[in-house]
Amino acid sequence: HYGTYDYSAACGVAGAHQSLEHPAADHAKAVMQVAAAGTGVRLSDGSTNVVPVGDGPAVRSAWALHARLVRRSLERGFYQGWDLHPAQLPTRFLATYLFFRSGLAAAASRLVGYAEQAASGLLDEPATARALSGYLLRGLDCGAFSEDELGRHGLDRASLSAYTGPVAPL
Repeated sequence: HYGTYDYSAACGVAGAHQSLEHPAADHAKAVMQVAAAGTGVRLSDGSTNVVPVGDGPAVRSAWALHARLVRRSLERGFYQGWDLHPAQLPTRFLATYLFFRSGLAAAASRLVGYAEQAASGLLDEPATARALSGYLLRGLDCGAFSEDELGRHGLDRASLSAYTGPVAPL
């Protein structure tokens, strides 16, 4: 896992600038991803110490920050992360569900197009098909959408699982 505050403090980043979004954090997490690529090791992003407590505006501000950071992590391939306060769980779930729900149609269409070798503006490779399948399986497994919803796009768990398998090391 990435330790937001331990790592940034060790790098000499001032407390006011320690964040999941700091360039040093992005570099460290990219190095972690490269080191773990193809190994099956699961990575976990760090946390934010801005917790949703206090008056209404403070809570809403902390929730907005947390949801944005969770979404940012998901977009960068970190499907797990740390939460320091139980009131961060609603935004973790919200950001995660929205991430997978918002990409369901495009990912499903792209994977079906790949399987059918349909002409499109994209020329996907087997590794991308595996990534698309993994994305859809994660969305299904976290409850962001159901197997019935997936079926409306011409896919099911078995068809997605056909694309999973060992990833060749880099």
